[in-house]
Amino acid sequence: MTARPLRALRGPLLAGAAAALAVLVTACASGGSPGSGPTSGSSTPASPSPTPSTSPSTSPAPSDGAAPAPGEHVRGLPEGAEGTFDSPAGVAWSPTPGVLLVVTYGSSSCPRLAEAEGGWDDAHEAVVVGMVEPDPGPCTMDYAPTTSAVAVPPDADAGTPVTVRLGDLGEVDVSPRAKDATAGPVVWVPAGG
Repeated sequence: MTARPLRALRGPLLAGAAAALAVLVTACASGGSPGSGPTSGSSTPASPSPTPSTSPSTSPAPSDGAAPAPGEHVRGLPEGAEGTFDSPAGVAWSPTPGVLLVVTYGSSSCPRLAEAEGGWDDAHEAVVVGMVEPDPGPCTMDYAPTTSAVAVPPDADAGTPVTVRLGDLGEVDVSPRAKDATAGPVVWVPAGG
């Protein structure tokens, strides 16, 4: 006799479970965290997150090939750059004078980003670029590049090689651009820093 009441409840229980699953899928698809939205189709620069966050958000790479401005972060590699899975980060000169492009690899929804400005170390031997750790929390389990634009002192971009230190990721020697208004090649941090 108890089988009959359970059968009567089976339909409403299944309908309720299906509705709860639909709400959960919709919430996940809406990109519940900063920077977890779609990866293509928009060319707007990163904007501050409407919710409190310790790391800035990213936006898809501009479709017009324009280099990001200092303080902007875009998903993907600089235009024309070849990626690697053998390094956690790399640096290249932007076509814009006085701006470095810092590429980091990690979760596309919780990327490690470079700070908007870099400066000389105390000995004036290397440009130091601080890194912003991603927010803790659920992140996608992918391994994707994110590019941050970093303003540097004017004398760092004087047509000579410059050493760039990326927080605890390591350092690289970046050669000057081949010609004005062009990006330089990405120099990758050796594996292990």
